[in-house]
Amino acid sequence: MDVTPEFIDAAVAAFRAQLVAAVDQMGEARAPAAFCASERTVHSLALEIAADLTQRVLQAVSDDKERRREAMARVRELAASRGIEVRQERSRKTKVRTAGGQVIEVTTPYMTAKPRAGPSLKKRGAQGTGVYPVLDQLGIAGRCTPALRLRVSHAVCEANSVSSARELLAAGGVALGHKTALRLTYMVCDDALRARKQAMKDQQHGNDDGEFAGRRVVVTVDGGRINIRRRVGGRPKKGGRKRFETEWREPKILTLYVLGPDGKRDRTVPSVIDGTLGNADAVFELIRYHLLRLGAHKASDVAVVGDGALWIWERADALRKALGLPSERFQEIVDYFHAVERLGDFAKSRDKWTEEYRRLWVATQKKRLKAGLIEEIESVFKVIAKQNSENLKTQTAYWERNRERLRFAAFRQRGLPNGSGAVESSVRRVVNLRLKGASITWTEEHAEGVLHLRAHAKSGRWAELEDTVLSTTGWRPTARRPRKAA
Repeated sequence: MDVTPEFIDAAVAAFRAQLVAAVDQMGEARAPAAFCASERTVHSLALEIAADLTQRVLQAVSDDKERRREAMARVRELAASRGIEVRQERSRKTKVRTAGGQVIEVTTPYMTAKPRAGPSLKKRGAQGTGVYPVLDQLGIAGRCTPALRLRVSHAVCEANSVSSARELLAAGGVALGHKTALRLTYMVCDDALRARKQAMKDQQHGNDDGEFAGRRVVVTVDGGRINIRRRVGGRPKKGGRKRFETEWREPKILTLYVLGPDGKRDRTVPSVIDGTLGNADAVFELIRYHLLRLGAHKASDVAVVGDGALWIWERADALRKALGLPSERFQEIVDYFHAVERLGDFAKSRDKWTEEYRRLWVATQKKRLKAGLIEEIESVFKVIAKQNSENLKTQTAYWERNRERLRFAAFRQRGLPNGSGAVESSVRRVVNLRLKGASITWTEEHAEGVLHLRAHAKSGRWAELEDTVLSTTGWRPTARRPRKAA
């Protein structure tokens, strides 16, 4: 559609008198409170003008015969790809909430899926059966614009609770109920996870022009704690609350970042944070995807840093092979502080040692650890085992298994990190400060979605997530099925 000056003037004219009065009031203000109130009035009017313009544009687009045909053809093609036939019904009035929180009304074409077979008694699909083709083409779903959905989901995953997010949104003119805020957030979560799943499937080759190409890249991974709930059978509790059971799950969080020439994190390249409630294989598949899309297969060095968990190191070499990197450009590093903690715990377990001897013993082993003299530490445990006839196979196996991952002197010379503090910080910011807490429980799919969104928000990559979501948003047809005869 062609936007003419008259089109804009018609929208502004409806608010002209209120705007003039508000601007005059702002000019007459002589105190902070008066100026604040008048500024908020002007801002509110600007939002109303924006909503009015949006309504006029949507109505004009819906009335445009060419746009209607184009949008309907798109819906028919999408439905046909899934073996579903759709039919056009009368245009309907529907309400749409805009980015500023205002609700507008549009009369627009409506289409619905034909029942697969049987009489007119029909059962709705999971998403219903109908679609507004013109609005769907523009990403309008759930009776709100895509800009509003993204704004609400950003606030919900950034704030420490839905209530806090609603307060912040209300201060900006968007007043939403608790369930509405969650519904819109989960819509974005569904689109984001669906897009990630497809992108991981499609990413079979590395991006030669990615941000990580030619750089030194650090991969860190660790686990957190989230309380997951599941519905169980039985009569609802008093008050109508449905029964459920809970279990603690370990979301696995990854953090990828680039090192600068000084060996410190290069802040000009945003870190990548992501996570999943899936198993160890799932998180390493996620790491592979992010590294390939960012060009880490062309990195000068890739270092995997983690604690002593076997599930990390059992999969590290497979990751190297997936990236096509030679061994000299791929380093495995056990977190220094985890190793020191292990030494400290062992010293505390020695009942016959004095506190002074424990302190000196740990200090000596730390010096060896920093120097990368792991064989000397192994010898110490073997001597202790002989002197006391103890079985210290677990201890000696740990140091033998991780011998080459503990050469901290060599790592320092190469300018590589010796700790996994980056991912521990990510676990705290992404999981502990939002998803974990007293009486906080999540369904698995909602936890996965909010985890994914919050990871993008905390890594400064929210714009990337928006692009991904907007490319995925759209109607997913489900045909109506007749009810079975009694």
